[in-house]
Amino acid sequence: MKINKNIIIAFLFFFISLYILQFTVPEIIGYDGYLHMKVAELTKTGIVKDFPWVTESITAENYSDHQFLFRLLLIPFSYLELMYGAKLASVFFSALCFTIFYWFLSKKKIIYPFAWTLIYSVSSVFLMYRFLLPRPMPLVIIFFILTIYFIENKNYLGLAITTLLFNWTSPAFIFQLMIIGIYFLTDLAIRKKVNRKLAIYSTLAIIFALLLNPYFPKNIYFLYVQLFKVNLLGNVYNQEWRAWLIKEFFIFNYLLLTLLLLSFYKNIKNRLKITKQTMIFGLITIIFLIFTITSRRMQEFFVPFAVLFAGFSLDDSVKKIKDKKIIKIILVLLIILIASLHIYNLRQDIKETHFLPRYKECALWMKDNLPKESKVFINGYSFSYLFFYDSDVYYTHGIDLTYSYLKDSVKFETYMNTLKGDYPDYDIIKQDYEADYVFVGKTKLDKNFAEFIIKYKNDFELLYENDDCAVLGVNDG
Repeated sequence: MKINKNIIIAFLFFFISLYILQFTVPEIIGYDGYLHMKVAELTKTGIVKDFPWVTESITAENYSDHQFLFRLLLIPFSYLELMYGAKLASVFFSALCFTIFYWFLSKKKIIYPFAWTLIYSVSSVFLMYRFLLPRPMPLVIIFFILTIYFIENKNYLGLAITTLLFNWTSPAFIFQLMIIGIYFLTDLAIRKKVNRKLAIYSTLAIIFALLLNPYFPKNIYFLYVQLFKVNLLGNVYNQEWRAWLIKEFFIFNYLLLTLLLLSFYKNIKNRLKITKQTMIFGLITIIFLIFTITSRRMQEFFVPFAVLFAGFSLDDSVKKIKDKKIIKIILVLLIILIASLHIYNLRQDIKETHFLPRYKECALWMKDNLPKESKVFINGYSFSYLFFYDSDVYYTHGIDLTYSYLKDSVKFETYMNTLKGDYPDYDIIKQDYEADYVFVGKTKLDKNFAEFIIKYKNDFELLYENDDCAVLGVNDG
């Protein structure tokens, strides 16, 4: 890829913009970034092969890191102050994602590639928030784009390398295989020819990726669990995998749905002129739209393809207004208005959901006072933050609650009922989990949990407390 001035300018624009948004708050935004960065730090001394830190999870006995390459890429950032390194990594990978998106549109001679990239970056408040999280999602989009680029340029070695790296970065590589399959079948339908190189290179790359994975053979079983029991078809406890409410779906996707309607109208009107690439982007967009309706998490895949589909579908129409100054001014002002509105809402969302740092004093107290390998009973949402500060003790729940359900569904349902306020007639912390300590936050997420502690107060000893959280010891007997 030839680096030119425009690409550098695009990268700097998105890097600076994301940096400003990222430091709306000084700490890591969201939950998972704490986990990713801590694992990256631990990986400095070798790949983490076991994960004993969550005792009530299938990962305690059968662990495979399905994002281990992403954690390796975080290691250089971990040499900075850990919190700052995580935030900088998020900014860097997200800016790189938008830059690759811009580069691809430029290579395809789409008019106003920067404008389309800007639309992608500000199209949804929900997506904008996710680009501020230290997660592999930006790398996933980069791999999607490179996959398409290498297929269309018949660079099968580049495709194979991309497939290999993608497999080690995220389970979302399964969608890369879907994209490869769509190109393969489209060639077969249009050209009546089997693209053997496409099939052979991608198949061999997947086989090598699975076999050369440092977690082999656990990675194969864990991939099955991740795809069919935890995420795509099975996750019922992780909010981001749940379906949208109808109102939410339209609020967070109104711009994209408008672009889709315009694109479909244009392609139906000029159906004899539709290109193979536009048709493929349209098909991929429809597939991800269906997934997005059923799971909000899938929006991060739907958005880039919806914008690509619109960019290719409406390119001729945009060219016709290129010289119409007033229309250009109106469109620019509209983009600025949407961006400003979404950025304002984004900043509000960050402030309203950014509460984990309130637990810092409790986390540091635990690190300084709890014996190593102690078992701490927690509400699963707090795991990543506590683990970030103290990896010398073990926690009952975390990462993804579905992992705990898969380990022991009956025990887990009792745990969930307790968190919901349906208390059993015995102290589950002592009798089901044999925990040494308990961490409880003073937020609405832990309201029922705190009431449970009060109900069985004779079983616990208050060790540390402040306005935001408390640490208790579990009494013997």
